[in-house]
Amino acid sequence: MSALASTFTKTAKNKGGARAGHKTTRDCPRVTVRFSPDDYERLQELADGMALGVYIRAMALQEELPRRKPRSAASVADKAAIAQLLGLLGQSRIANNLNQLAYHANIGSLTIDDKALGRIDEAYAHVLLIRATLMRALGMRE
Repeated sequence: MSALASTFTKTAKNKGGARAGHKTTRDCPRVTVRFSPDDYERLQELADGMALGVYIRAMALQEELPRRKPRSAASVADKAAIAQLLGLLGQSRIANNLNQLAYHANIGSLTIDDKALGRIDEAYAHVLLIRATLMRALGMRE
């Protein structure tokens, strides 16, 4: 076997999907447990968004539960769409324009009746609510 083929074979064996020092699934015995639908639902509630395997392992071995954020119900595609909407909302400057209209109406440089001013304030509040909802959906803080 040539030196090139030997090096390639060694490299291919080492890159077989398992990282050095990490156990593969063949090294870890599996335990399968069946639960009634009621017990399964109760476990999901107790796990509180945590992966059931992690929760059951921690409880069975009396280990401290890992501190993890619950899994998001939104898919990656949904999160990308929400992030795009949030970006478009920021680029449109709707909230800023509504705020400027309300400001000029309040100081008197824009003649507008109280009903229209109320509608501007309401639209501004709705835009802020949309922004807050999108940020919450992405798990971001305001």
